Amino acid sequence: MLRFFVQTRNFSYVDRIGNALNPEPVEVALLEALRAFRSIRESASVDENGGRYIEKDGNKILLPGIPSGEEVMGFLKDVRSDTGVAKLVATLALAYPSKKENSGGDV
Repeated sequence: MLRFFVQTRNFSYVDRIGNALNPEPVEVALLEALRAFRSIRESASVDENGGRYIEKDGNKILLPGIPSGEEVMGFLKDVRSDTGVAKLVATLALAYPSKKENSGGDV
């Protein structure tokens, strides 16, 4: 989900998560990112395969699924144990996608 915000050049959530010095800012940024992403996803176009996408600057950007509650809780638990996890996840979101992601795999 965070990579989607990078693809759309909305770096604020990723930056806030990656620069957090303690878990609370990560939790707030993630809550805001999830809320924004849910809104974007619900208003997105649907392609012939049922995939959701938006168009930005003439490019079709596929939307990943919304993270499950278990995924979010696992991430936050890891961040509470070690805030370096947040920086790692933000770094991965900013990295170039793998070939699998470029070909329409999970983002």
